Amino acid sequence: MTYDINQSGITPAVCRDDSRSGHGCAPASDQIPLGVEIQRLARAVRRYLGLTMPASAREATDGNASIIMFLDHHRGDEIFQHDIETRFCITRSTASRVLTRMEHKGLIIRKPVARDARLKRIVLTQKADRIVADLISNGSRAEDSLTAGFTPDELVRLRGYLARLHRNMDAALDTAAQTQPTRAPAQSATGQEPSHSAGQLAASIIRNNHTTIEEEQERNQ
Repeated sequence: MTYDINQSGITPAVCRDDSRSGHGCAPASDQIPLGVEIQRLARAVRRYLGLTMPASAREATDGNASIIMFLDHHRGDEIFQHDIETRFCITRSTASRVLTRMEHKGLIIRKPVARDARLKRIVLTQKADRIVADLISNGSRAEDSLTAGFTPDELVRLRGYLARLHRNMDAALDTAAQTQPTRAPAQSATGQEPSHSAGQLAASIIRNNHTTIEEEQERNQ
């Protein structure tokens, strides 16, 4: 029995006879691979956040919102252009163009540091702060919708189960990396665990649900 998880508008139905196949005959929910269910849920969250994206974030356009949330998450740190290049896996020229456009939009300013005037740290403006607040608010609404009907105890257990799933996949990735030495193990660009804040959730969806930073620059050239 086969089914297309990417086909929208189809409600899974249980066949009376599991040997049957064809239209309208999908596996029961407990027969669908867990990884597929997680992907489906992630897509639903992305769609929701895309539909409810605040107007201020739309104004920021594409990859800018992700950079804004990254800068907000690291407000206590000195962030320079090379940090943006590393975090978003983009070239120096692309990062320079993106940051210059963000500066022209009034989203960031670049300030020299006392120890070396050639270095310029990137700082968010009040305009960008309003975008951060809107993204966090929208992310919180998404979180409330996602967890509606769950008790606090159920959410604690759910987070524990998800943590176990993560650990299982991390172990599997390590094993796969050892058996395929030509491939580097998957890891975050910052080397840190991603933030679980509502704002980071919203920003990650914006980054994945729209064009990439590179595509934005190609379009605007």
